Amino acid sequence: MDLQFLFSFFVFGLLFLFLVQHHQQRRLPPCPQPCLPIIGHLYLLGPLVHQTLHRLSLRCGPFFSLRFGSVPCIVACTPHHAKRLLQANELSFIHRIETAAVKRLTYESSLAFAPYGAYWRFIRKLSMNELLGTRAMNHFQKLRAQEYDSLLKLLARRAEAGEAINMTEELLKLTNNVISRMILGEAVEAREVVRGVTKIFGEFNVSDFIWLFKKFDFQGFGKRIEDLFHSFDTLVERVISKRLEMRKKEKGEDDESTTKLKDFLDILLDCVEDESSELKINLVHVKALIMDFFTAGTDTTAAATEWALVELMNNPMIMQKARDEIYSVVAMQEVPALLGAIIQCFDFKVLPSSAETDHVPTALLDVDERPGLTAPRAHDLVIFPSARPNHSQLKILH
Repeated sequence: MDLQFLFSFFVFGLLFLFLVQHHQQRRLPPCPQPCLPIIGHLYLLGPLVHQTLHRLSLRCGPFFSLRFGSVPCIVACTPHHAKRLLQANELSFIHRIETAAVKRLTYESSLAFAPYGAYWRFIRKLSMNELLGTRAMNHFQKLRAQEYDSLLKLLARRAEAGEAINMTEELLKLTNNVISRMILGEAVEAREVVRGVTKIFGEFNVSDFIWLFKKFDFQGFGKRIEDLFHSFDTLVERVISKRLEMRKKEKGEDDESTTKLKDFLDILLDCVEDESSELKINLVHVKALIMDFFTAGTDTTAAATEWALVELMNNPMIMQKARDEIYSVVAMQEVPALLGAIIQCFDFKVLPSSAETDHVPTALLDVDERPGLTAPRAHDLVIFPSARPNHSQLKILH
């Protein structure tokens, strides 16, 4: 009798779920069929979600709906439809889904995933004024130039020695140093943690999308999330504790350092201590914002620069056009933009991962991707730089 009751209850639940989905789908754009009970359209997804959505758009048109388990989604594949969602109906689509990984790793206080409201407006204004504003950007220009110079000098040394360089790792190191020095005032090694965070943010966790499995961890995400959280929290706690000690020592002292432009951590700690602040924040919010800026500015910037360099290397005519444009503007002077400086000063031979064992340079790089939030390349970019004729004497390389 109990088994019969449970079976009836299960069948009724499936029927109810199907009817609810059918009712909601009548108000949504068309969707590919079939939409299965419980899992919806999850069976259609491949490891690279953006490529799956592109293939579906060829079948369903530029505007369609999907259901990922219990989560309804709308897909816009043209600028026109994207504008309708993100501009004309901004408040309806401004919230991002918070997965278990996002909630834990951003301390449930992320700016990127926060709902629109007083906290979002306050932190956005603070970030734009104090970290991303013109005054702050001008102040940090020297800092960025120092890190760019270090990478260019490393390329020059490798070129002189005839050695390969892993540009994937070096670009990630550069962006890590720039972001950490801008935010924390010192270069903090967080590359592996940030890579792990952006990777897990881009992975599919069945517990986030199917309500029946919300309390289960079939894929082992829980341990990975906790390991990443512990690694980042230990790192950022050390930096914050060190800064708080420095602030205690400096408090009450009348020296010129108090008039210098503060880094973003100092500004956030000022807000924590300010009882009359427009919105009260604590150290948990500070950690969440540091995580936001590391994930938003490290792996993403490095991946974008790497992809741009790969495309230029695979298209010599476009590379030459870019170099001609650089020469027409600055001639033999230094280029302040990193990618421009790299292609101005160096030629490259390519060593894709598939050829590393043979050590045979090839003409083209593969453009395969691996899963991840930032659409990273499947293989690291390993190249042999060589100084271009008449450019080896640039001051920046010595």
